[in-house]
Order: sequence, then C-alpha cells, then structure tokens
Amino acid sequence: MNRLIEIGFIKVGFWQITDGNLKYHLDERFKDVKNNLYAFICDGEVKYVGKTTRLLRNRMYHYSRPGPSQSTNIKNNANIIEMLSNNIAVDIFVLPDSGLMHYGQFHLNLAAGLEDSIISVINPEWNGIQRPLLKVDAVVSTEAEVITHSSTKQFTFNMTDTYWRRGFFNVPVVSSQDFGKDGENIKILLRDGVSSMTGMINRTANQSGSPRIMGGVELRQYFQLNYTIGDVVPFDLITQNMMKLK
Repeated sequence: MNRLIEIGFIKVGFWQITDGNLKYHLDERFKDVKNNLYAFICDGEVKYVGKTTRLLRNRMYHYSRPGPSQSTNIKNNANIIEMLSNNIAVDIFVLPDSGLMHYGQFHLNLAAGLEDSIISVINPEWNGIQRPLLKVDAVVSTEAEVITHSSTKQFTFNMTDTYWRRGFFNVPVVSSQDFGKDGENIKILLRDGVSSMTGMINRTANQSGSPRIMGGVELRQYFQLNYTIGDVVPFDLITQNMMKLK
C-alpha cells in the first residue's frame, strides 16, 4: 500500500455488504473519472490492481453485479465478499490522471503505462501472481524527524492476534478525535525514532467511526518482528497524521 500512496493513489471509496448485497461507495468527485488505475486494498494490503477506460462507478458496478461470462468480475466479487464476511475492510483507491503528462504533443495515459509495472513489482494476490516475501528494511525510510515532545499525546493499544497477523490496529475511542480524516496518510515512526513507514487512516472499517491505522504488509512484518500477541503497545501521537510506536 505504501508504494501506491507514494506515487499518488488516494482512497476514493469502500465496499460494504448491505441487506445481503455487495455495494460500493464512492466519493462523488470520483464517480465519473475515466482512464484511471484503481486498486482494492484490504486492511492496508494491496489485493488487486486494474485499469479502466470507463467511468469508475460503471467499473465498480460490474464487480458488484458480475455477468455469467465475466470471470474476473466473478472472482473479485467472491474475493471482496469473503474479505468483508471476515470483518476485513476493502477500500477502493485510484490514481487520478490529471491529463497533464505529455510526450511531445501526445497525452501519456498513466493507467496504460503503469499497470503492468505495478502488478509486476507488487504482485497483488487477486491478480493471480504469487506474492514474494518483502524485506522489512525495504519499507523504512532514513529521514530524520524533529519532534517536539511537549505536543505529543500518549496512548496504548493491545496487540491482538488479528493486529499481529494483518498489520493494522484500532486506536482507542478516547483518542479518535485526535487523528486525521478518513483516507488521509499517517506517518508511523518506528521505535528507533528515525525509520518510518506510511500508513492510512480508515474511519469506515469500524462502525463507531474511530480510526483504524492500516499499514498492510510492512506493518505486519514489523509487528511480527518486534512484538508478541498480548503486548501492550504504547504510542505517541505527535500530530493528527504522525505517530511514534514505543
């Protein structure tokens, strides 16, 4: 997920099961976008990357109501339902094409140019390619951070089996208002205070609207290397979009 966020992917919607039916929810500003790359991200892990020349809402509709001969739509419909049935959030991300990139007089289509490369590098599970293990040291940055500790707020969360296996955590309800908005990035400083990774704030995964911090594969690997199930994990909230694990 981090690598998609870094090149401009943004959260524009999410999937939900309502009255037994699979439904998508899209930000009104993005329902009519065309020629875009999109991704399905489950609790911070990239599961599928695709492109569409049609309206985004039309493409999502065919995932929610696949035709009998539409094998990709049928497969992803089943995948999304399985995730949601197991209480795993499925978000819709898009890389908007502003139309400003040109080679000479010709417009460069980001979707057409990037799809194969992204799938090759990330190997999303639902695209049907075996995912290799990632190295943890490939996802942390060496950027130094200057932190004013007097402005931080201190909280904790309990490392559950679900958090440890899936690379996310829910913040305490008491700290909910201190975090940023749904879909915003959050910088997660690691315990050395220097290395970091980029996560995302998800306020649609929990019915209360309290944030779920999603770090995907990278955060999962960090959890499994540094914590055990049952640990009480303290963290400092430095700003609405920056936190530090302790």
